[in-house]
Amino acid sequence: MMWFLAGVGVGIFVGYLLGLVIPLQIFMIICLVLAGLLVLLFFLFHLGVRDFQEY
Repeated sequence: MMWFLAGVGVGIFVGYLLGLVIPLQIFMIICLVLAGLLVLLFFLFHLGVRDFQEY
């Protein structure tokens, strides 16, 4: 739990610094794309790990 809170704090800090540089719309699009990739990888690894190990 401690590492999770530390990660959230670092993420908020980095997001704040990036928000000073990058316009909000672009930042939101990048976040949505990364979240989509994360969900896709999660489903691939949890549902199809055995399928990928054959190749």
